[in-house]
Amino acid sequence: MNIYRVRLCTDVMKRIKRILSEDFVDFAEHTSAHGIPRAYVSEGLRRGLWLLLFLCCLCAFGYQAYLIILRFLRNDIIVGVEIRFEEIRFPAVTVCNINPYKNSLARQTSSIKSALESFESAIDRTAGNEPREKSVAREKRSAGVPPLRPAHVYCRKNQDHYSVDPEGDEQCLCLSFPNEEIYWNCAPEKEYHIQFCPNDTFASATPSLCYCQNQYCIEVENQVKITGRWPLSLSLKECGNSTNCMCVLPHSSDASMTSSSYCARISKWQYTLCNGCDWWGRCTRSFGLSGEEECVCDGDSHTQCFAVESAARHSDDHGDADTKKHIRVRRGKMRIYEKILSQYEGILAVYSMCRCTDKHGCVAIKEKQVTNTSAACLCFYNKKNDQLWPCYEQTQWQERKCSRCNSFGDCHFADNPTNAIYDCFCALPIRMCVRIDPPEGNVTDLSERIVKFWDIQPTTTLSPVQKKKVDREKAYGYTGVKDPIALKAKAKENIIFAVDQLTEDEKWAISYNKSEFITKCSFNGVECNVDDDFEAYLDPSFGACFTYVGTRHANKSNDRAGPAYGLRLEAFVNISEYLPTTEAAGVRLTVHSLLEQPFPDTLGHSAPTGFISSFGIRLKSMTRLPAPFGDCIREGKDDDFIFVDKQYNTEGCQRSCIQKHLATRCGCGDPRYPPFRSTKNCPVDDPVKRECLQNEVQYAMRHSKKIGCKCKQPCSYDLCRILGVSTARALAILERLARCWLLIDFVVVNESVILAQCL
Repeated sequence: MNIYRVRLCTDVMKRIKRILSEDFVDFAEHTSAHGIPRAYVSEGLRRGLWLLLFLCCLCAFGYQAYLIILRFLRNDIIVGVEIRFEEIRFPAVTVCNINPYKNSLARQTSSIKSALESFESAIDRTAGNEPREKSVAREKRSAGVPPLRPAHVYCRKNQDHYSVDPEGDEQCLCLSFPNEEIYWNCAPEKEYHIQFCPNDTFASATPSLCYCQNQYCIEVENQVKITGRWPLSLSLKECGNSTNCMCVLPHSSDASMTSSSYCARISKWQYTLCNGCDWWGRCTRSFGLSGEEECVCDGDSHTQCFAVESAARHSDDHGDADTKKHIRVRRGKMRIYEKILSQYEGILAVYSMCRCTDKHGCVAIKEKQVTNTSAACLCFYNKKNDQLWPCYEQTQWQERKCSRCNSFGDCHFADNPTNAIYDCFCALPIRMCVRIDPPEGNVTDLSERIVKFWDIQPTTTLSPVQKKKVDREKAYGYTGVKDPIALKAKAKENIIFAVDQLTEDEKWAISYNKSEFITKCSFNGVECNVDDDFEAYLDPSFGACFTYVGTRHANKSNDRAGPAYGLRLEAFVNISEYLPTTEAAGVRLTVHSLLEQPFPDTLGHSAPTGFISSFGIRLKSMTRLPAPFGDCIREGKDDDFIFVDKQYNTEGCQRSCIQKHLATRCGCGDPRYPPFRSTKNCPVDDPVKRECLQNEVQYAMRHSKKIGCKCKQPCSYDLCRILGVSTARALAILERLARCWLLIDFVVVNESVILAQCL
């Protein structure tokens, strides 16, 4: 039995061996694998070589299979491009004026005015000219009379006079110098009335208005034009023995109508408010604040009043015939009353050598000294800022008695002072007085009681005001720069810093508004609503910008291609209000998605005035796979993202990262970006922080990874691009401007720009 089992196993093994041998032979004879057939038919060493070659190929095949598996596990990105023709929504379009702020309004803010004046002085130096004196170049005044301004302040009554007080309950009008915190002759505004200046020379046949109290007058602010409301006109004519008369007469070419005119001395006309004006322009004076119509009245009369119209006066009159009928006035504006600074130092009357001319008056010469004061002038010396100004000849000063004097050294000028106990010395042209020592014993000569400037000339130590001025000039960065283009670039940056110090309301007040900037608009051939379809925001570089967001309220899309079916705008850029730092006239256009923050400074395109500019737009929607398939980010916004109400994008991320770095390193941010969290932006006049910003911005741009900037692409976003721009001269605009030039009594010095955007 056992022998049978052994024989059976042997037979099975032989059979299996025979089958395997037959299968191997069959595989070796018929397989396509390289090396196996050769190894089968070969013998000895050749068979070994073929087997070795086969094993090497088998290993290579296994390694390749391993790489394929690894690639599959990596989830590599596969790009699929699909071109479809379908109706798409219209993107957001942001349009800005290349000029950010109105020149006339911006110069009324001290920070912007200082930056512009410093820029203009730097330009003068590059041209080889000495910087012009403020009192000569930037203030219009009569010969020999220094520029004074009416200062609207809060004050409080002390006995029989008013003194400035930030917490006072009375709104007063005081006399002051431009850019100075010296105030005198204060009185409630209700005691002043507006009339034509009695001492105007009328050389240009355009008298001005003044605030007047008793017999003293000072010109009001903000030059405007005033003309008689139809059917009346105003004219300057001879009136009796006086040549300074203004007449109100009906519009007529008939010479016989002059008999119906009404004339009065120019100084008696008052500019005020009236009620109940009839068709012939005759009005009833309103003695309260409820008047609804502008008028001019003869003195205090409430019946001899005539309706007038006023408009902003442009600085570039071209001498048209109708212009002579306009009377130049200065209109008081609605304003926030000035903050009164504490006056911690004094003002003196001193002798100084000076140079006097009929045109510019007297200018002090600090370096020159004399022994005989009879050849010197008398000047006001402000110890607060080391200013020696204004100066007058000795004949224009008078020793008087004043009823009161402040601790600052200035005294109240009064025509008939009561209880006058203080010795004071007054400059009669400006009615400003300073206290002097009373005569003692035999010392009665003024030359012994008034100091000489060369005896009290200050040391090299700068006063706080002087130091602040030096620091401000250093912060502006004009020192050593001679190229006008570089100066303008620096001035634009300084204006951005200066505007950042204003409140939001103050920024909007000096910017353009929607109805003024966008005059016409249509979308898809249908008129759009400017007020509803545009949203306004303030851009640091371009001021007020307006974004077309009509697609937020309805899925607007243009029916056909071409400029006529896209968004069409006509913008009025108002070149007459351009800042001196603006180098071109036109608008700045940016196309972007609805939820993204526009960046006109880096991603915008410019369109010139007087042309029809067409922009072709391409909208590209992109979707990326997130991790682990890609490296995009779904929600990139965090607490550090400075554009809080906008969608995440890489440009906004980069600016947020840089602003965070600046806030950490310098303690303040760059005004060109929104503030980082609660950190304020750096001031315009701090040279240390300005230098820190400049250095850290350069470092952040070059070493973004070192400061921790990781700005990944968003997983889903719309990319709007302007493919091309074409411009053509707008003949219709030129014809319309020509008609305005001929028919309207207004000097047209601006052009319009039409923008057409289409998909």
